[in-house]
Amino acid sequence: MFSDSTHDIDVVAWLATFGILLCLVAAREFGYWMHRRKIRGGSPEAEDGFTLTSVLGLLALLVSFTFSMSLSRYDSRRELVVAEANAIGTTALRVQLLDANARSELEPLMRAYVAERIVYGKASTEQEQDASYARASRLQNRFWQAMSRGIEPIRTTPLSALVVSATNDMFDLAASRKAARAAHIPTRVLVVLLIYSVFVAFLVGYEKGHARWASTMLFVLLLIAAALILDIDQPVRGAVQVSQQSMLDAQAAMGP
Repeated sequence: MFSDSTHDIDVVAWLATFGILLCLVAAREFGYWMHRRKIRGGSPEAEDGFTLTSVLGLLALLVSFTFSMSLSRYDSRRELVVAEANAIGTTALRVQLLDANARSELEPLMRAYVAERIVYGKASTEQEQDASYARASRLQNRFWQAMSRGIEPIRTTPLSALVVSATNDMFDLAASRKAARAAHIPTRVLVVLLIYSVFVAFLVGYEKGHARWASTMLFVLLLIAAALILDIDQPVRGAVQVSQQSMLDAQAAMGP
């Protein structure tokens, strides 16, 4: 079922890319047709290279702005993984300061929790991601209850506050990662970029319609850039994934 779903998504993406390329080519041809029609109706006019250059420059600015949005979200997800791994490591170390009975109950829960967080980071579908987060939430509740029992004898000591604060940070960062993975480039930005690209293709056809090969390559490069932007913006299905190595290191530090 999973492979079939992924295959369907890939097919839709390829069809959408091909459809957008056809729209750009059609807009270029329409612009070229308008230019030739105007020439047939009167005297030829000089090419306005300044306008075309300005419009292409603005398109490059819009693409770079969208790429920056996507890359900033990727960096945020990467930094949160490192921060959560550090919080887990801190919590694990502070648990070691508790008595033997508390450690024997908390350490297995910590290992199970870290393993589940790694599964969450490597999830390849939204359904798998949501299921993993739900399991981690249940482990959080069990860990909190066990921790509450473990710090009962030392509730008024500084150690109790240290363990509680580290646990809170660990849980808060899990929620922050969930929010970061759900954040995407606004659809309106992508729609505006697409509409603007169609108008640019029209102007390219109007000004440089005879250079079909060069303009087609321009459209292909534009689509490659757009594909990279969308891929980085997809934390689950994208090919560019955040490394989970820091979480794996935190898991290894806990021992078998």
